[in-house]
This record gives sequence, structure tokens and C-alpha cells, in this order.
Amino acid sequence: MTEPTIVVGVDGSPGSLAALRVALEEAQLLQTRLPVVMAWQLTWPELALETPTLVKQVERHAAETLEAALVTIDHGRGTGVEVSGELVGGHGSTVLLDAAHDATLLVVGTRGTGEVIGTLIGSVAHAAIHHGRCPILVVPASAQDI
Repeated sequence: MTEPTIVVGVDGSPGSLAALRVALEEAQLLQTRLPVVMAWQLTWPELALETPTLVKQVERHAAETLEAALVTIDHGRGTGVEVSGELVGGHGSTVLLDAAHDATLLVVGTRGTGEVIGTLIGSVAHAAIHHGRCPILVVPASAQDI
């Protein structure tokens, strides 16, 4: 039997930071580990200009975004939760679904950007709901004030 784990995806957006706070609270209640996963990949324009330097810059920016998210919860200090940051190259939904394959819970935020594909939820949350192999908690945009 695998150790209970709550996985949360972050991308630096207010919605993902709200999801991170909720995930930390859940991890405290269930006394589980909390991997905080940040996926990164080159955008279409970056692919056209792909160089080792550009790839390093994009990855470094993603690492900084992950660290900034972890700082918002003080890396879980004082909570009794083992929090780890995981930077993974790939598409957000694929990375999160892989990371949460054996998880107790996957927590994602909503984007709330009004895009056609995700008027209420973003494409990553949509993919998690439809393809996740564990329970999914989608933190609504209104939880951004938590």
C-alpha cells in the first residue's frame, strides 16, 4: 500500500495559489505528504526559437515560480506536513495526472480567465476531472481570497 499523498498543481496564478493553500490544509487534516508540482514547457513561439539558452531561461522562470508558490505557504513549516516542490517538464495536465497516479487526492485551481475552453475551469482542471485516477478537488476561483 502506498503512503497517503495529496498532490497539488501550481502555475503561479492566483487560482493555483488558492489550491495550494487548500491542499496544505487537507494535508494537515489527513497527515499526508504534499508534493507541489509545477509543469513547464516551451510555448509555440519559443519552439520556433528553441536554443539551449532559451530552454534554460524558461526552466529557470518555472523554478522561480514554484519557489514563489512554496514561499506563500512558508514551505509548510510548522504544519507537520512534508512539502516538496517538483519541477517537471511537460504539459500541465499530463504532468499532474502522472504525479497523482497513486495519490490520495489531486488538488487543482480554476483559471477563471473566461477562455472558451474553460469558462468555469481551466483545461488542466478539465483534464484532471475527466482522466484522473484518484479523487480530484477543484478549488473555485472564489477560494482565491482564502
